[in-house]
Amino acid sequence: MNRCKLGKRGEKRAADYLQKRGYTILAQNFRTPLGEIDIIAQEKGTIVFIEVKTRSSVVFGQAEEAVNLSKQHQISKVAQIYLKAKGKENQDCRFDVVAVYEGNEKPAIELIKNAFYLGNW
Repeated sequence: MNRCKLGKRGEKRAADYLQKRGYTILAQNFRTPLGEIDIIAQEKGTIVFIEVKTRSSVVFGQAEEAVNLSKQHQISKVAQIYLKAKGKENQDCRFDVVAVYEGNEKPAIELIKNAFYLGNW
């Protein structure tokens, strides 16, 4: 399976997983010239910016390891754009990572809440 299809399938699985846990999906694949956020959701009173990483194996490392400082910086900038566009600059928010592992018969999904914090870069 090519990486694009794997990633899209992982994002769909992640969105379904989050909705079953009480998240309301506000946007998917929110794009700006600076980058993209896979899923933007609301959980209780908090806006959650979610990066989804899907892997078919762990040969090249854990999925969440791909959300390095550079990626965190990019996601933070895009999140600031989203919050400003929606007039929600003072809204509580956080950054989660959802790791989807597709190598088994039944995919494993791991939610990492507060995976990183909004930086003032």
